[in-house]
Amino acid sequence: MITWKELAARCNVSIATVSNILNGKSNVGEETRQRVLQVIKETGYRPNIMARGLRATKTKTIGLIVEDLTAFSSPWIIEGIMSILEEKDYRVVLENLRLYTKHVDCWDNKEKFSHIINTAINQMISIKVDGIIYIAGHARNIYIETNKFDIPFVMTYAFPENKDIQSVNIDDLTSAMQMTETLIKNGKKKIAFIAGKEDNLHTQFRLQGCKKTLEKHNIAFNNDLVVYADWERDGGVEATKKLLEKSNDIEAIFCFNDLMAAGCYDVLLEKNITPGKDISIVGFDNRMVSEYLKPSLTTMEIPLEQIGAETAKMLLEGNLQNKLIPCKLILRDSI
Repeated sequence: MITWKELAARCNVSIATVSNILNGKSNVGEETRQRVLQVIKETGYRPNIMARGLRATKTKTIGLIVEDLTAFSSPWIIEGIMSILEEKDYRVVLENLRLYTKHVDCWDNKEKFSHIINTAINQMISIKVDGIIYIAGHARNIYIETNKFDIPFVMTYAFPENKDIQSVNIDDLTSAMQMTETLIKNGKKKIAFIAGKEDNLHTQFRLQGCKKTLEKHNIAFNNDLVVYADWERDGGVEATKKLLEKSNDIEAIFCFNDLMAAGCYDVLLEKNITPGKDISIVGFDNRMVSEYLKPSLTTMEIPLEQIGAETAKMLLEGNLQNKLIPCKLILRDSI
């Protein structure tokens, strides 16, 4: 979507001039007005609701629709959102959809999922919130019927299928590239992967990042050394057993979250294989368990509070650019 800045550059006018024209002000020459309107027509520019919707705030209230508060990411994202909204003197109304518990069967039922979301949005609109933030529990593509409301709407921790909704997400791809690069720099070439569920976007982006980095270093990617699991500790246990059956000379295992890495530790220690010494293990998330594993786990810290803060800023400021936030490498003793 073209921005005011890009419109101004194409027309060789200031952003203020573009703003005045779009807002119907009369302090712009007719020739300039027609030139800008012609470019708007050619580019298919549409005024963005989010970019202007909070300028005439009436209630100073923002609606937060959370897929599930039990998702490990949700409380920290909400904390980041609240830090910004409180600073700007906004109140919050929160609705917990409980999709992981109450509506566990809705993920593949688009009609049911759409009904749940639309009901929540309509409830927020009915109490006249000035904007809505949708907090997903995990990354996937989500469709929202934006033609049913005219207030700013931002999504976080998932990707909107609608191009008129902005979003903030973690940069899984470059973060996985950084972790794979770290393993290679530490002399590891035969790297196995305990991935999450195969159809999960976190899994797909992280695996893509691993492949790109191996390719960069002319290291062949072995699909046999990828085992998909369910993101849980027990899944890490089963995946590690499968990897050890496939190969006895693996130099490192990149687990796509810390819980599966904990399961990996369980199996290795049971077989008298020492993590960090006999084989390198790394994780992703920087959850509490990672620091208390022995040896402590090298992992990628997801900046959940920052993601929340950037989401709130996007809603309030009308930022038109989708954002991907990279993770932070936490080096510990498991390499």
